[in-house]
Amino acid sequence: MRIKVLLISKMERNIGALRSMIDDADIAVIGESIGGSVALDKIENTSPDIIIMTLGAGDTDVLSLAERITLHRPRSFIILVAENLDIETMQAAVAAGCHNITEFPSSPKEFGEYIKTIYNNESLRIKSLSDKDTLVWASTVITIFGAKGGLGKSTIAANLAVKLAEKRKKVALIDLDLQFGDLHIFLDIEPKDTITELVQDVMTPNIDSVRSYMAVHSSGVHLLCAPKSPEYAELVSAEKVQSLLSLLRSYYDYVIVDTSPSFNDVTMTAIEASSIIFFVTGLDISILRNSKLSIAILESLQQTDKVRLIVNKAVDINSITINDVQRIIGYPIWAKIPSDYKVAVNALNRGVPFVTGAPNSKLSESVSLLSDVLIKGSSNYSIMGKNNKRLGKKFSIFNKKQ
Repeated sequence: MRIKVLLISKMERNIGALRSMIDDADIAVIGESIGGSVALDKIENTSPDIIIMTLGAGDTDVLSLAERITLHRPRSFIILVAENLDIETMQAAVAAGCHNITEFPSSPKEFGEYIKTIYNNESLRIKSLSDKDTLVWASTVITIFGAKGGLGKSTIAANLAVKLAEKRKKVALIDLDLQFGDLHIFLDIEPKDTITELVQDVMTPNIDSVRSYMAVHSSGVHLLCAPKSPEYAELVSAEKVQSLLSLLRSYYDYVIVDTSPSFNDVTMTAIEASSIIFFVTGLDISILRNSKLSIAILESLQQTDKVRLIVNKAVDINSITINDVQRIIGYPIWAKIPSDYKVAVNALNRGVPFVTGAPNSKLSESVSLLSDVLIKGSSNYSIMGKNNKRLGKKFSIFNKKQ
């Protein structure tokens, strides 16, 4: 079946430009419109699968039309092609109910793949709302846990989420460090709503209601922030978190969960709901002791098959080596991330993830490799060794059984 596409733009040249970027046997342009009531009539008569609309600065009428379509034609999925893709534009689009926003495509092949991805993902979302019994869980839920504060869990979570989003993956980032979570600082976002408001205001959430409480980063990452004050943490129950994660995984490609360094009910719920657990440790005897105890707890809960042990801030020091880490914890190391205090702190202070602000740094290269391995579906492999040409001696991929 061919995907039926309707083009809407006030500018005729934009219509022509979009047409020139659709050259795929599986996609058919069935019409075009300048917007307004004429567009609504055409939508009613043609029932398009995808509606592609161009969005310029101050185009409130475009967002108003998009909102009407979203409310009254939920099975016609909207793609907004923005002239300038900035945070204000994305927030305004999300407020109007649109969550598929992109810059003008660079090639017909890229645009065709994007259209087909949106169609498939949105069709699955609509199906999940009405037929949950047959829903197939296609997403990956990654819980990032560490047995002590200051390990860099939030740094890894924020930068990995942005890197995956840069590769056109739908990414939700959830801050479940409910007392002291600060993921919004890493992304320079001042949250209007948090997970507290969500669980208090919405009794029976669906994906659209949840998304309305999430902040949108310029990379496309959707962030659900931790409570604004520690005392609100108790309002978020493990049951609410379980329901939330089940809902999010029906829509996003990746759901990345940052947790507190303790085995509370909420953290345990996230761990049990995970596809993968990134267990972060470091080259410190106190951290290693806590990590060993935590691994033992995960073993008792039969969760270690999900664990990928990551050594963060890995530097060559005389007292404790990488081999010592594996020996002390008694669990194989999956990856190591180098230490670069200057790059990490500068990124945090600026609110610009280092994968964006310092893309050529060793930190960025290591997180980029993590994202590559996840996308390739190779999470059962270790990112350790000596033969990786791109990253030199620090990183490579080989089977854990080797």
